[in-house]
Amino acid sequence: MPHEKLTPSFTFTEDRLKELEQVVPEAFADGRVQWDVLREALGAWMDDADAEEGDGGAVEHFGLNWPGKRQARRLAAKPSHGTLVPAPGEGVNEDTTGNLFIEGDNLEVLKLLQKSYAGRVKMIYIDPPYNTGNDFIYKDDFSEPLESYLERSGQKGERGELLTTNPKAGGRFHSNWLNMIYPRLRLARTLLRDDGTIFVSIDDNEVHNLRAVMDEVFGPENLVAQFVWQHSVQGKNDTKTVSNHHNYVVVYGRSSEVEIAKFGRTEEHNVNYSNPDNDPKGAWRSGDFRSPHYRENLRYALTTPSGKLIEPPPNGWRWDKVTIQRKIETKEIEFRNNETKILRKIYLANQEGRIAESILFAKDAGTTREASNELKQLFGGNAPFDTPKPTKLITQLAAIAGTGKTDIILDFFAGSATTAHAVLQLNHEDGGNRQFIIVQLPEETGNVQFPTISDIGKKRIRRVITKMNEEPVLEMRDTPEDLGFNVFKLAPSHFKQWRNAEGKDIETIRTLFDDFETPLAEDWTPDGLLTEVLLLEGFPLDSQVEQLIDLAENTVQRVTSPACGHALFVCFDDTLTPAMVDTLPLGEQDVFVCLDSALDDATKLRLSQTGTLRTI
Repeated sequence: MPHEKLTPSFTFTEDRLKELEQVVPEAFADGRVQWDVLREALGAWMDDADAEEGDGGAVEHFGLNWPGKRQARRLAAKPSHGTLVPAPGEGVNEDTTGNLFIEGDNLEVLKLLQKSYAGRVKMIYIDPPYNTGNDFIYKDDFSEPLESYLERSGQKGERGELLTTNPKAGGRFHSNWLNMIYPRLRLARTLLRDDGTIFVSIDDNEVHNLRAVMDEVFGPENLVAQFVWQHSVQGKNDTKTVSNHHNYVVVYGRSSEVEIAKFGRTEEHNVNYSNPDNDPKGAWRSGDFRSPHYRENLRYALTTPSGKLIEPPPNGWRWDKVTIQRKIETKEIEFRNNETKILRKIYLANQEGRIAESILFAKDAGTTREASNELKQLFGGNAPFDTPKPTKLITQLAAIAGTGKTDIILDFFAGSATTAHAVLQLNHEDGGNRQFIIVQLPEETGNVQFPTISDIGKKRIRRVITKMNEEPVLEMRDTPEDLGFNVFKLAPSHFKQWRNAEGKDIETIRTLFDDFETPLAEDWTPDGLLTEVLLLEGFPLDSQVEQLIDLAENTVQRVTSPACGHALFVCFDDTLTPAMVDTLPLGEQDVFVCLDSALDDATKLRLSQTGTLRTI
C-alpha cells in the first residue's frame, strides 16, 4: 500500500500539468516543470512564432486585455485555503437528498469542487452582477473567514453594511467586472461535461466583454448562441431614450460534443401544415427550392419526367443533380401546371421536433414581473429579492441544453434560488431526479426576517418543497422524488496554514515548527474534517457515508459514490487498534485515511498489504 500525506493543495491546474507531462515527460523532474527543457522541446515551433516579429518585439495576438487580467488568471490557479462544512438542520431530507446549497463566495467554492465534480456537470446557469455601477463587486482574497474578509476588503462598514460598488466614473469600471468574472469562468469550464453547456444572463453593459472573455475561455468555435430574452412586455415611459424590453443569455459549450435539443411541436407550430390533395404521406407545407446564395455549380436546367426543361432560378437550385433527382423520385418535389411549375413538399411526419430560436419570447420564458410574482406567492405577498429570474426561463434553458433526468445543474450566482426551484419543478413534472448545486454569498439584505440573500434562497427551497409535498406524486415516476437539499458553508480549512517567520529569532522559528507538530487546526471537528477529506479525495458531497460497526474499538466510516470507482475509509481516532487493522475490509483500489500520530511502525506495516494509505 503506498503511503502518502494528505494535504489541501489540489488546484485545477494539476490536471493540466499531468496532461502536459504525458506529452512532454522530459520537461518534468521531481514533480516540477523544467521550463528550459520545455522550451527546447517546443523549440522549432517557438522559433517560428518568434520569427513573426522581425523587430524582435513580443508577438501580438488578437484578444481582450485589461488591467488585472494576469492577476485574475493567477487567482483561478491559486490553491484554496478553505473548506466546506455541513450545516445540519438547515436543509430538508438531508439523509437522502443529492441537492446542494452552498453558502460562501463562489470563487473559493468552485476551487473546492474541482476534484469531486470535474467533468460531471451537464448545465451551468449563472446570473452574475450586470455592472450597472451599483452592483456588488467581489474583491478576491479568501485566506481568511468571510466576516473579516469583507471588513478588510472594504466591502463592509462598521455597522455591517456592504460598501463596495463599481461606479461608471471609475477608470477601471469594466476591468473590475472582468477581473471578477474571468477566474470564475475558467474554473467553471473544468466542471462541465464534454457535452455540457453554460448559460450566462447579461445586459448591454458587459455583453460585448463577456463574449470576448468566453471566446478565450471556451473557444469561439464553441459559441452556441446569444439569445435575446424578452424580459418585459410593459412599456417604460420614464426612460430618456428607448424602452428596453430585453436582456441576453450567452451560451457556450464545453466542446464540439454539445448537441442542442429540440422542442416538442404544438398545434400552433403545425398550423401551416395541411393536406389539400389527400397526399398519402399526410399533412405538408410548401418549401423553398432556390439556393439562398449564388452557386454557379447549382445553376443547371432541370429535366421533368416528360422531358421538358425548367431553367434554374437566379441563384441556382438548393441541391445538386443527384439530390434533386432523389427528391423527385420520393415525391418531395412535384411538377404542376403541365410540368412548368415546381412544388416542394415538406411533410409534418418528417419534422423531428422544433429547433430552438434565438429569441426567448416572454410567453415561453417568462418575464421579470412573473418572477417577482412567483416570489410573492411563496413569501406571503412580499418579494424579498429585487431581481429574480422566472423559473420558466431556467426550464426553457434546461430543455435547450438537453438535460437528462439524472443530470447535474450548477448555479454559482444563485440569488433567490430560482435555479433550484426550476430543477425541482422539472423533476416534479417529468419524473426526473436532476441534481442542483447552487452557490450564494451570504450578502446582507437589511431585512430582519431574511438577513442574507442565502437565507432567502434556503427559505424559498423549503417552501417549494412543502408545496410539492402537498401535491400528488407523478404516476410515471420510476424512483422516489428528491424533495430535499443539504446545506454546506464555506469555512477555513481544518489544516493549519504555514506562516513564514519574520526576522532571525531562533525561538520564533522553533515555535513555528512546534505549532505544526499536528497539521490540524485546534477547532477541527470530525464531521467538518470528513467533508474536507471527501473533497480532497475527489468524492462528491452527496456520497454515501456508512459507519462500520464490527471494527473493534475504532470508529471507521466507509464512503462510496457511483462517481468513484473505489471506496474511501476514514478514521480520526487517536490510536488504531490491531484488531481494527486486521478486520478493515480494504480493497486493492480503496483508500484509507487516518491521523499519522495514530500509527506506529508495526501498524503501518500491517496496512501496507492492500489499498492506499494517506495520513494527516
